[in-house]
Amino acid sequence: MANHPASKPILLLEDDSDLAANIVDFLELKGWLVDYAPTGALALHKVLSESFSAAIFDINVPGIDGIDLCERIRASTASSLPIIILTAADQIEQRLSSFQAGADDYMPKPFSLDELEARLNALVRRSKGGTPPFENILSFGDISINLATREVTHQSRPLQLTRMGYQLLKLIIQEAPRVVERDEIERVLWHGLPPASDALRSHVASLRTALNAPHSQVELVTHRGVGYQIKESRSTLE
Repeated sequence: MANHPASKPILLLEDDSDLAANIVDFLELKGWLVDYAPTGALALHKVLSESFSAAIFDINVPGIDGIDLCERIRASTASSLPIIILTAADQIEQRLSSFQAGADDYMPKPFSLDELEARLNALVRRSKGGTPPFENILSFGDISINLATREVTHQSRPLQLTRMGYQLLKLIIQEAPRVVERDEIERVLWHGLPPASDALRSHVASLRTALNAPHSQVELVTHRGVGYQIKESRSTLE
């Protein structure tokens, strides 16, 4: 029996047929409905024409790869689809590229199938969390977050963030000016499940890049060995 039966199928993009078969067999034994695509082009077609609870994409596939696919999906009508990226290369550059393209989570190969399912469960739970049916604005400096629509603006311009980037920004603004410890952030973003190596640092780097604009009134500060803090920028205080 599944501990979180899927109401809709999940999509798997993986060109290694043996690995794909192992993932499909394992997840279906857990109660998930798995739709398999061996190419990025087919996966994109399925996402745009069908409905999925979440998706698992390998980066290194011929043609439309996992990174390109993430970017296309985030710019489409299926932009809120939770996505986990799989790759054989555990490098910071690929993790950053994955998150910047819109991935919600990242797992380097080889990986535990039990952990993959646990992360899949966490993503689906978060995506079904819902938002209040009324407008609720959270602001700090020149950043504004509409909690009802999940729209973020910075310097009155729309700010495009990944799902995890949005959750991270919302948390540190809600707690400002307090320094939010790493353990607390990981509990909120990953529901107590330890993230892949350096995943939090990658999300922070992506968020810092998104907030990096001339005359910005805010800055994201790293307190080494402790956590992260959002505060008014030095130029604003001078």
